[in-house]
Amino acid sequence: MSAEETSPDEVPAQGLRELKKQMTRGAIAAAAFKLTLEKGLDHVTVEEISRVAIVSPRTFSNYFSSKEEAVVSAGGQDPEQFLPAFREAVREVPPLEALREVFADYFMNLTDDQLDQIRQMLGLVVQYPSLLDVQAARFGNLEAELRGVVAEHTGADEETEMYPWLVASAGIAAVRAALRVWGASPADGRDKLVKLVQEALSLFSAGLPAPAPR
Repeated sequence: MSAEETSPDEVPAQGLRELKKQMTRGAIAAAAFKLTLEKGLDHVTVEEISRVAIVSPRTFSNYFSSKEEAVVSAGGQDPEQFLPAFREAVREVPPLEALREVFADYFMNLTDDQLDQIRQMLGLVVQYPSLLDVQAARFGNLEAELRGVVAEHTGADEETEMYPWLVASAGIAAVRAALRVWGASPADGRDKLVKLVQEALSLFSAGLPAPAPR
């Protein structure tokens, strides 16, 4: 059988292997997050995380480079999953409007447990700067992906033209600002978070007008 030919029996097996990897990664991240909430990041070790996740420390290192990365990865909702939706939306509306639609849809469809975990994560990254650094790196990776989509859609040169950089930066800045404001008010729920994300991106689309003097 050539490299281009794939047995029908192999496809489900490949899908099963990928599912097992996702489950292992999720179990490690969940253990890291749970232990950090209970004991504090400084009192959690890779060995303990591995024991709770029922994997070896070597397996841990196959998925994460540090305990901080494992903690920040908890939740199983990777924002990069909405990149395909952004590719579709940007064909119909301007990039910032497409981001507003896609981000709002993403947060609207999170479960209550996922929203609670986001709020807990916001508290952890404030408490432990090393987690904030890892989270910032993840946002940076997402920004680069968004920048590439915008450049591809507009035909702009990603390296020499500012438009893709500014759109992607505005999108990430809007989400981070909305999350920070939302996290500061424990009584706020899903609808408020979605409204804040939409408001932030609408402000960028309007040229970020200054609020009226108070």
